[in-house]
Amino acid sequence: MADGGIWGRVTRLFRARKNGNDGPSQEEVRERLDEAYRTQSQLLAQVRRGVADVSTSRKRVEIQLASLRREIETAGAEAKAAVARGDDTDARRALERQVTLEKAATELDERRAQLRSEEDRLNGSAASIERQIEDFRVRKDTLAARYSAAQARQEIQGATAGIGATSGEVGRVMADAERHTRELEATADAVDELMNEGILTRPGESQDEALLRRFDEALDSVPTEPRRVEGDDHGPHQISQ
Repeated sequence: MADGGIWGRVTRLFRARKNGNDGPSQEEVRERLDEAYRTQSQLLAQVRRGVADVSTSRKRVEIQLASLRREIETAGAEAKAAVARGDDTDARRALERQVTLEKAATELDERRAQLRSEEDRLNGSAASIERQIEDFRVRKDTLAARYSAAQARQEIQGATAGIGATSGEVGRVMADAERHTRELEATADAVDELMNEGILTRPGESQDEALLRRFDEALDSVPTEPRRVEGDDHGPHQISQ
């Protein structure tokens, strides 16, 4: 398993994101990292199955070796018994069988040692792969969080830059709108003044009606004096002698 191969793909992924305008989304990055993690986990499972197979083979060899050693002991006992009886033929057969069994046992013992060495090597590989996968998982989660934060930061920066780029145009639009509003207000005030003076007629009002309205307004604006009633002396009363 080459850790550099996986991280090489991740590096190329971020390099493409940096150089291109359109990069993968957060979900795509997370899915690719998760896929790499799943691939490593599957390889680890295969290694563990291999360790289990080797361990099973070693145990079978050990069982066979134990059985051979019992047969060797039996053959040795038979050879001794035959010698005690003076039966050279049976003694020779028992010894020959013992030698054959011991040779087979030696080969099985070598095979058992090889399987034990292979089992230990695979266990070490599995432990190393497991550490690498755990390290990759931590880095994957950290990288996904950093990518999410960087993407959010880039979006905020883009929005801020967009606001800054359009602020001048917005200011000009606001200034034009304010100027136009002042012009409309001034025009409306002028029209109201002209209508009040009768120069312009109000909606539904004729020119004569406008002049009569002006006359009435002018007449209403003239101050009136109180009428003197004959015989009513508002001056000081005369003191009679």
